[in-house]
Amino acid sequence: MEVSYGAPPESVQKKFALPVDSEHKATEFRLFSVAAPHMRAFHLSWVSFFACFVSTFAAPPLLPIIRDDLDLTATDIGNVGIAAVSGAIFARVAMGTACDLFGPRLASSALTLITAPAVYCTAIANSPASFLLVRFFTGFSLATFVSTQFWMSSLFSSKVVGTTNGVAGGSLAPHSSAGRPLIGVADPLVGFLTPVWKSSDEEADDVV
Repeated sequence: MEVSYGAPPESVQKKFALPVDSEHKATEFRLFSVAAPHMRAFHLSWVSFFACFVSTFAAPPLLPIIRDDLDLTATDIGNVGIAAVSGAIFARVAMGTACDLFGPRLASSALTLITAPAVYCTAIANSPASFLLVRFFTGFSLATFVSTQFWMSSLFSSKVVGTTNGVAGGSLAPHSSAGRPLIGVADPLVGFLTPVWKSSDEEADDVV
């Protein structure tokens, strides 16, 4: 009688496009695959993570315009930055517990939906106080980093989970060496082009 340690039955292997271990965790990482459930979840996770980081880091490159529009002082700008980071710290602690209780998929989806109104309200903020508040609540979205790492650790085995987490949380994130300059260039470019069909820089800033 042949005994296999750690390998799932052949019938289980056929359920997944990627090879899996006894815990149904993928033992291979294929970046350009969208096979369900492992690689599909990977791509949905990093796209959600990317969107949340763009939402948070889109404002700093536009601060020269926002400062003039809302009459922000140097103190106001400093407080806004502190507020965004403070919101992220609180949310990341809470996200860890949420992932344990409800799973990373529901926790990440709920956080994205909850913070979406704050991102929208950034365009209609009309005072330093309102801008600080929307930046504080937008910072909550950075907690998707926790759910992304949790989700990847649940789907990929120890043989490839390091690579998976590195790609999802580093290489593809807008705060990485490749992504952060993209935001710094894209935001001012859109802000420059938008006034072509808007009547003022302030309205263009709202669109961005």
